[in-house]
Amino acid sequence: MHFCRKKFFERSIFYQDRKMIVQSKQESDGTVVLTVVVESMDRSNAAEFREVAAQMIAISTGPLVVDCTRLEFLDSSGLGALLHAQKLLPEERRPVRLSGVGSKVLTLLELMQVHRIFALEPRK
Repeated sequence: MHFCRKKFFERSIFYQDRKMIVQSKQESDGTVVLTVVVESMDRSNAAEFREVAAQMIAISTGPLVVDCTRLEFLDSSGLGALLHAQKLLPEERRPVRLSGVGSKVLTLLELMQVHRIFALEPRK
């Protein structure tokens, strides 16, 4: 069971007894921005990210940007959620752009050899 709060094109998803994991908004050009607001995307919360990404991709017309500024850890479930979002995007809207990628997450993406699938913008 989840509770949603809507404000124009912004959406925050809350799950019972859990911290909010992602905020989403759709910009005027159709770009969807998903901001990960937790430090870890793993087995415990990757399903929620997948759900939000799928909802926002379905109602949008532009590319997808995932703001990873706060993200410090990503396990295989979290990586799977990002790959799932990439797969849901129509070809002309790919690749998913990961912005604010920290060194630990970047290292994981490189080790898993998926760093070429995404458009990466490392954290400054």
